[in-house]
Amino acid sequence: MMLNLLLTATLSLATPSAPPALTLLPVPAQDPVEVEEEVEEPAPLDEWPAADKDTTKLISKELGRVRKAGTPAMAAGGREALIEIGDSAGPALLKALAKERKEEARERIAEVLVDITDRRHSRLFAAEFGSKSEHVRLFALERASNFPDPAIRELAEAAYAAAEKRVDTKKEIKHELYFAALALCSSGSIEGLDVLHARALKDWGKCGQQVRAAIEALRGAEASERVASLLDENDRKATVAALRLLAGCGTKESAGPLVKPLLDSPDNSIRVAAINAARGIVDGDLPLDRLPVFEAVELANKWKARL
Repeated sequence: MMLNLLLTATLSLATPSAPPALTLLPVPAQDPVEVEEEVEEPAPLDEWPAADKDTTKLISKELGRVRKAGTPAMAAGGREALIEIGDSAGPALLKALAKERKEEARERIAEVLVDITDRRHSRLFAAEFGSKSEHVRLFALERASNFPDPAIRELAEAAYAAAEKRVDTKKEIKHELYFAALALCSSGSIEGLDVLHARALKDWGKCGQQVRAAIEALRGAEASERVASLLDENDRKATVAALRLLAGCGTKESAGPLVKPLLDSPDNSIRVAAINAARGIVDGDLPLDRLPVFEAVELANKWKARL
C-alpha cells in the first residue's frame, strides 16, 4: 500500500503540468507599404514613326480639314482625328506649316503638333532648326526649349548664331533670336541668358513660363555668376528681371548670397522678386503673382532665415 502511494507521488512530480492556454490578441491591420516605382524617361526618337499607306491618306484628309476649317466643328474634328493618329502625322504637319500662308491655319497646325509631341521629339525638332521656313524654325525652337536636352546643343548653337546674323539684316525675323536663346539655354548653354534677360525686362507676363522652363537646365554657379552681372542697384527693372532668372537657374550656394540682401529692399517690386527667386532656388517653386507690402515683408523675413 505504501509502495503504491510513493509511486503515485513520484509520477505526479515527474509529469509536468500542462501550460496555460495562450490567448491570441488581434493584430491591428496595417496598410500595405507602397513602393514607389521609378518612372523611366521615354527614350528620345531619332526619326518620326512611319505611317502606312492608309494612315498617310487619312492624315492628308484630316490635315485638309484643319487647314480649311470651314466651320469650328470641321477644324475640331480634323484635330481630334490627327491626335488619334499620333506622332506619325508629324512630318506632314511640319510640311503644311511651312507651306500654309494663312496665320490662323498655321496656328491650328501648330496646336496639333503640340498635342502629338512631347520630350521624346526634342531632337526631331532640333533637326528643323535650320529649316528654310521661318514658321517651322520658330515653332521647332520654341517647342524643343520645353524639354531640356544637352544633345541638341550643337544645333541650337548654330541656330543662335544664324539668328544673330539675321537681326542685322533687312530680313530680320521677329522673335527668332529669342526662341533660339530659349533652345540654346535649354541645352545647357548660358550664352542665351542675356537675350532672355532682355525679353524678361519687356514682357515677363508672356514669356515667363517659357524662360523658366528653358533655364532650369542651367542651375548652377556658372549661370548664377552670369546673371549676377545683370543685377543693377540703379536699375529696378533690370534687377527684377535678373531675380526672375535666378529663380530658374540659381542654387542656394551660388545665388543665395545675391538674393538675400535684396529681401530687405525698400522697393516692394524688388522684394517680391527676391522672394520668388528664393522660392525657386530653394524649393523649385513657381513665383507668386502678387503680394501686399505687409505680407511681402513677413515672407522676406522667413526667406532670409532659409538662405
